Amino acid sequence: MNQKQMQYFVTVYETQNIQVAADQLFVTRQGVSSVIRILETERGQALITRSSKGVTPRDYAVALLPHARQILEACTAISGLHAL
Repeated sequence: MNQKQMQYFVTVYETQNIQVAADQLFVTRQGVSSVIRILETERGQALITRSSKGVTPRDYAVALLPHARQILEACTAISGLHAL
């Protein structure tokens, strides 16, 4: 897992749409989908159910979300330490 994967995951989770997430992240839909698939493979669990209407988070995604947000918050805090 890395920061990029967590950011993409959280954005997809919040928007429940890969294209909307891609637009917010300024990347392609295929790029977002690829990162999510890699994360699913690494975790050994499906995170979302894809449909023509968007995505639906699966149970594992619901459990992962607060941890992903904590990781992103920690990365932001660490980035702020350069001024010390």
